Amino acid sequence: MHRLSSAASAVLALAALLSGEVRAQAAVDPNVAPRAAALERSGERRMAIGLLGRYLATAPDDGRAWFQLGRFYLLDARDWHLQGHRGDPDGMLYLDFAATAFDQAVRLAVDSGMVFRGLAELERSVVFLEDSGWAAGGHRRTRSGDPPMPTFIMELGANLLSSCPVGGVLLVGSDLEALSVWYDNIDLRSRKILPLRPDRYATDSMYRRRMAEAMETDPGLPIRHALAGVAVRRPLCLSPTADTAAAPTATWTSSRLARVSRPVDPGPEALSFTELLAAVRQGESVWVGEVRRVYDDAARYNLLLCSSFLPIFGDAPPPACRR
Repeated sequence: MHRLSSAASAVLALAALLSGEVRAQAAVDPNVAPRAAALERSGERRMAIGLLGRYLATAPDDGRAWFQLGRFYLLDARDWHLQGHRGDPDGMLYLDFAATAFDQAVRLAVDSGMVFRGLAELERSVVFLEDSGWAAGGHRRTRSGDPPMPTFIMELGANLLSSCPVGGVLLVGSDLEALSVWYDNIDLRSRKILPLRPDRYATDSMYRRRMAEAMETDPGLPIRHALAGVAVRRPLCLSPTADTAAAPTATWTSSRLARVSRPVDPGPEALSFTELLAAVRQGESVWVGEVRRVYDDAARYNLLLCSSFLPIFGDAPPPACRR
């Protein structure tokens, strides 16, 4: 059995404390992680965290349980934003606990551990953004010791950024898209692209204020009205999974993986699928399918992508390419 770090022990202590049953113990049970997930789905997250805390105190090598614990703390951190950045613990402490739990999941080779560890860092960057603004906090990146992303996810981020003109506002939909774009910090800086989460803009007042500041618009405006004004000054880009309800009326033009609010001149960058192709051949990660779905969605809006996808997807092209 591996020895727990002091940070991991603190996570278990907090989990037990939140449950109100610090001294409770539980026998090793491989069904605990799915039971905890079911509790969370039924609205009993505190109970689920307590269950995992007690269980992991006796079974610290259950990677799935660590993963679920980290996921719950990540959800707590997001709820902290929705609740007006009030409450104890605060969002950053929840993220510290989430990161520690995901570190244990990574140690135990849980497939999604690395990706969710990255999501915890992405969430930290949102707190820095809300505290300091986009210019100071928006490009805040992970420390050198933090986990690398799978290369096919990094490749997705580069492809998304190259699909949006320099200086554009890129509306992203899924966590995967947001993570891939944020991790590609070099292109994000050099292309001066502003990634925007419409769902967060609508629900998080501090995020909305800082992003409105970065876009030079009024945070009091509904998002569609705000973006309509922004589109006069800089291009808007919709990622494949972006919520089109947030997008203003415009003549949207396909540009590789994105739809852009103004005509786009072809750039020198070519889409790369080298890393995804290698990952497809290895067939080891569930995230290959998630990345594939982003490309599938892109093909719905740009059939010219179908020829590029042929070497990767072979006999199973995106649905839009089968017509």
